[in-house]
Amino acid sequence: MLQVELDVFSGRPNPHWQLTAREERELIDRLNANRSALRPVNDVESKLGYRGMVVTADRSSGSRLAAAGLPPAFRLREETGIRVSDVTERWLLHTPGAQATISPEVSGLSDRTIGTPTAQLESGTAGLAACVTWSSTWADLDTFWNGARRPVNNCYNFASSLATGTFAQPGRGTGQIFTALTVADIKAAVFRDGYTSACNDDRFVSYLCIWPGTDFHFYHRIADFSGSLRRWAHKPGSTPATNVDNSGLAITNPVTCNRGPYTVDGSPYIYPRVNPRSTIN
Repeated sequence: MLQVELDVFSGRPNPHWQLTAREERELIDRLNANRSALRPVNDVESKLGYRGMVVTADRSSGSRLAAAGLPPAFRLREETGIRVSDVTERWLLHTPGAQATISPEVSGLSDRTIGTPTAQLESGTAGLAACVTWSSTWADLDTFWNGARRPVNNCYNFASSLATGTFAQPGRGTGQIFTALTVADIKAAVFRDGYTSACNDDRFVSYLCIWPGTDFHFYHRIADFSGSLRRWAHKPGSTPATNVDNSGLAITNPVTCNRGPYTVDGSPYIYPRVNPRSTIN
């Protein structure tokens, strides 16, 4: 059994919940793919509000963590002032056990804080939605997306940084799927799913285009190892994620790259995020 503690309160005991066996396997899978937010339990800032999540294991779960090269207890929280993949924190925040334990107010504050460095919180710019990305480094194209997840996740999964294994469709996760293959209708659906038109970091952005009357497609911008270069990638259906267009050229701008039959421009860009009330499916 894995127990998760939301480190958020000052006077009251922090909320706790347990992961199911399936959620435990998914957490281990996520951390094996990207450990950038993994920190010692005591590596924490003295500040009010959300300070990360502490995961602790009992003996049986501890053995499974050890087999994966993970410690029996750890904190999940990106380092101050550095944006790394924070989607695992958000995923834990939205598990059924968390949502049954944490009040909407506490969940909302935590959701807004995840991915926002201390400097931005103090400067008052945290009102913008927090962007998220699973593909936080160039290497994640292969390590996360192009293995077993490849055939069951599509371009919308890739752009949303959520591998649901359902070939996600805009709006389906929030009960109202898109009804027309138009930029306006697809964007309305993805906004229902938690996307936003503005966020606090323009690195992790998505671009929509349409094959007229036939299909939709998303591109997603990710960072290289240094985090300094801004490149684009996409995952055409069940095929591997890639950084080249239909001409085999590196994608520097999805608006002008060779998009094949997807000729309808969906500008401006949109920003994937996750909130307690919506998700993709």
